[in-house]
Amino acid sequence: MTRTTSTVLIAAVLAAGLAGCSADPPTPSASASASANRQQLLSLGQEWVECLRDHGLTRMPDAQLTQDGYLQFPPAGDYNWKDDLRTHKAIIDACQPIEDRYPPNAFRPKEQYSADDLRKLAEFAKCVRAHGLPDFPDPNQAGEFDLSGTPLANGIPGNLRDQADEACKSVWSGDVKITGGTGVKK
Repeated sequence: MTRTTSTVLIAAVLAAGLAGCSADPPTPSASASASANRQQLLSLGQEWVECLRDHGLTRMPDAQLTQDGYLQFPPAGDYNWKDDLRTHKAIIDACQPIEDRYPPNAFRPKEQYSADDLRKLAEFAKCVRAHGLPDFPDPNQAGEFDLSGTPLANGIPGNLRDQADEACKSVWSGDVKITGGTGVKK
């Protein structure tokens, strides 16, 4: 090795070594920052849960984070906290200041259905009605089937639901989101 090459090599090694010994403190990594923000989001979610519980919604499940870092409140057993909360405006109002502090990206964005998806969901509803559930509603613009105010709001008989699902899976095989009901009757 020539003297010039070794001098350049030593200078490069020293420069790299000195750069690693900078007097400036290391900046937090993006993942550490994201982790802190996730913990803050989870704390805020749990604060909201405690508020709801303190105001009478005692069965409210704990706040959790999805793997993607979104806030969620998974139902415990057959308890549908969303339906319960809808009937308690005073509780919603009491805890609204906490909810107002959620960042815009706190929750997973709702699935958006295309016009074609909504058309297929309407066909699915028609098929379900033809196969044993004549009171099954059409989907709303969010792609949900709202059972509120229908005879099915107190539960869909499991055997009829299974029968209709099987008969209509060729029309729509995606998720079927049902709101305003108590679920499937045994």
